[in-house]
Amino acid sequence: MSHDTREEPVATSAAQRCDGHSWEGVSVVAARYEEDLVPALFEPWAGVLMDLADVRPGDRVLDLACGTGVVARAAARRVMPDGRVCGLDVNENMLAIARRAAADVEWRQTDASQIDLPDASYDVAFCQQGLQFFPDRLASLREMRRVLAPGGRAVIATWCAADNGDAGYVPIAAALQRHWPDDPAPRGFIAAIFGLSDDTELARLADTAGFDDVHVERRTGTVRFPSAEAWVEAFLGAAPVPSIASLPPAIRAAIIAEAATDLQPYVDSTGIAFPLHTNIALCRA
Repeated sequence: MSHDTREEPVATSAAQRCDGHSWEGVSVVAARYEEDLVPALFEPWAGVLMDLADVRPGDRVLDLACGTGVVARAAARRVMPDGRVCGLDVNENMLAIARRAAADVEWRQTDASQIDLPDASYDVAFCQQGLQFFPDRLASLREMRRVLAPGGRAVIATWCAADNGDAGYVPIAAALQRHWPDDPAPRGFIAAIFGLSDDTELARLADTAGFDDVHVERRTGTVRFPSAEAWVEAFLGAAPVPSIASLPPAIRAAIIAEAATDLQPYVDSTGIAFPLHTNIALCRA
């Protein structure tokens, strides 16, 4: 196992269950996720992951915890027409958006720890920002390895809070604590986002699941929104926490205002720009 750290170019403005939080059954949240968060947080990394996995025309690609399908769509652009892509997610609302965006991708609703696909049926497998939310991370990685052909490539990305990697989220958690202190669920969700920050633990999981040539590196991107308020509102609007959706308007406004004030060190004349680290594990089956 090896480790690396590097910077990524600036980015411009998936999901499974975690400790009671779920995008399941919340179509408005899924739509906000695709509209507001995917362009800022997930789409900029899709091409990076494709390059790291060396995705080629004709490859068979699996996207685990595909969400609304940003990684699967990027893969389809590279492998079609001779290849094929399958996106898996537990949330039908996310998949409904994915289906509308890419009819040439196969979309399946399934639990990551019990994938109903044949052994050795894919050349490449991705999991972008999903593993940290899985109830059984090891079982899900073992399933990912099972469906990969011998020598198949896996790329797994998880957000990393170390070294100020969660800079854009800490003020939101603090504002929630101050203005909505009796409900731990919103703060618990933010903690879960960074629940697999330890690159050593990520490498250990991949190794224990049976992957070979496990290499973990940390990369850093920059998240941009037109304003600090726009970022906080986008996060609250797409968070899979029912109590956030039902926040009283005055409380919601106070949370946005306080968090935006605390985020001012990251604001310039073009809007807000804050760092976001991700661990990326590269493995072979």
